[in-house]
Amino acid sequence: MSQVVEAARVPWRISSDTHVVEPPDLFASRMSARYREYAPRLEFVDGVEMWVADEKPGLPAFVASRAGDRFEPAESRPRRAMPSTYSGATFADDVRPGGYDPDIWLKDNYTDGVFGGVVFASLTMIFYRMVPQTEVLNDILRAYNDWVLDFCAYDPDRIKPMTMLNLDDIDWAITEMTRTRGRGSAGAIVPVRDLHSYDSERYERLWSAAEDLGLPLAMHVATERTNQPFHFTHGGRQPHIAGQYTPPEMLNVPDMAMRTTLAEMTMSGVFARHPQLKLVSVEHEASWLPYFMERMDWHYQYNLRTSDHGYRYPDGALPSDYIRRNVMMSFTEDTPLMRLRDLIGVDRLMWGSDYPHAESTFPRSEALLAATFTDVPGEEQALMVRGNCARFYGFDAAAMEKKAATLGA
Repeated sequence: MSQVVEAARVPWRISSDTHVVEPPDLFASRMSARYREYAPRLEFVDGVEMWVADEKPGLPAFVASRAGDRFEPAESRPRRAMPSTYSGATFADDVRPGGYDPDIWLKDNYTDGVFGGVVFASLTMIFYRMVPQTEVLNDILRAYNDWVLDFCAYDPDRIKPMTMLNLDDIDWAITEMTRTRGRGSAGAIVPVRDLHSYDSERYERLWSAAEDLGLPLAMHVATERTNQPFHFTHGGRQPHIAGQYTPPEMLNVPDMAMRTTLAEMTMSGVFARHPQLKLVSVEHEASWLPYFMERMDWHYQYNLRTSDHGYRYPDGALPSDYIRRNVMMSFTEDTPLMRLRDLIGVDRLMWGSDYPHAESTFPRSEALLAATFTDVPGEEQALMVRGNCARFYGFDAAAMEKKAATLGA
C-alpha cells in the first residue's frame, strides 16, 4: 500500500516501452498444426531453463524479467541475477507474473507511477535471429500477435499492443499488419536490421501499406534479422582479467544498427516518398541523434560524390527535417539527451520504463526521471512522459486522465 500512495503523488505517466514475457505454452498452444512441431519451447539445457527454437537454445527463461534486480545490494540480490547461479532458475520461480498477467502488469506499473503503456515482446524478438525458415517464423509471430492482442484486450485504454512482422515475405507482412491493425494493434515491430538494406525497392509496398493504415513501425533493440548463427554469451572473457566484462558489441551495436537503418531510409528518400510513414526507434536511447543528423545534412549538402549529381529530395528539405517529421525516439535513461532535446524536438521524444527487463527503471522511475529532468520545464516533462506517447500511439489521454483520477494517480 505504501508504494501505491507514494506513486500517487507524481503525475501519471505512459510508458512508450514496456514488455510482456511470453508464457511457456504460448507457441505450442497457438501455432498452426502444420508448424506446431517447430514451436519454441522451454527446455533445460545444462541445468538452465532455456527457450529453444529451431533446435537451438536461445536465452534463459528468466532474463526478460529482472526488473529491480540492479537496485538490490549484491548480498541480497535475487539468485536469477547472478550468472554463477543461473543453474536451477526456472520460469515458474523467477519470472515476474506481471509479464504475462495483464492485471498484475497494470498493478505493478501503477506502483511505479505508470498508468499505461505500449507493450513489446521479450523473447520472441530474438527469434528473428534464431529461426531462418520464413514460414515457421511467420507462424511464430502470428501466434505471438494473437496472444499479445488478447493480453492487451484486458484494458485497451491503458495497454496498447505492438505486434510483430517478418519481412522475408512482404505480402505476408502487409496481410498480417492489416489483420492485427483491425484487432487493435497500435504499431508493428519490424527488424532494426533485415536481410536486405532498407533503401531497397522491395520495402516500398510495406511503407505505403503502413501509411495507409496509419500504423507506426517500431525498430526495437535486439531485433536483427540475420543469417549469422545465434549464440548467447554472458560477456567478454580473457584469462588475464579477473571475471567477465561488458563486451564492445553490447555498447556500440544497438544504436549503430539504428543509425544504419536511419541513414538508409533517410538518405535514399523513403520519408520523402512516404511522408506519412511513422517510424520509432526503441531502446537505442537518443543523445547520439543530433550529431548524426548533422552528419547526414553535411553529406547531403557537401559530399562531392553525391551532392552535385546524386539523389535530391523533391521539396528542398534536409535529412534532419525528415527525421524531425517522421521519426520518434523512445528513451529510458539518457541524461545527456536533455541538454540536446531542442535539436531533435521535444515533441519527438518519449520516455519508456522497459518494465520488466533488467535495464528497467522499475520500481524507481520517479527518482530516476527526477535526476534526468533537472532544469527541464514541467510542460516539457509532461510531453516526454505522457503527451507524446499518447498522441503517437493513439491513447485517449482525456479518458485515461479521468480513469487515473478515480485511482488517485
